[in-house]
Amino acid sequence: MLPYLNLALKQAARSRCRYRVGAVLVKGGRILGHACNRYRNCAKIDFKHATFHAEEAVLRRRNTPHGAIIYVARLSRAGTPMLALPCPRCQDALAAHGVAEARYTTGTGIGTLRLS
Repeated sequence: MLPYLNLALKQAARSRCRYRVGAVLVKGGRILGHACNRYRNCAKIDFKHATFHAEEAVLRRRNTPHGAIIYVARLSRAGTPMLALPCPRCQDALAAHGVAEARYTTGTGIGTLRLS
């Protein structure tokens, strides 16, 4: 697996959410930021917006990642990589910030998504 996806898996392991997801933003071989998904409020109050997605958390730390690549990973309860395709809302946010590509874990390997 790619070294940046391994770092994203380590970020996912830090998450306390039900779906453990981590993200690493890279441009030119340099890591611009990394984060895991985390709770922002109680799911009983607002179920649709109970968490910050890992992709959103990275973008909040970096304003201008134009041309960067984001690596997204998700861990199962057993600690194995699972499908981590960014959701449509995150895809829109990544494209709006100029992120060129998303590479993510799948149950069987690595997937790639062009954003711009």
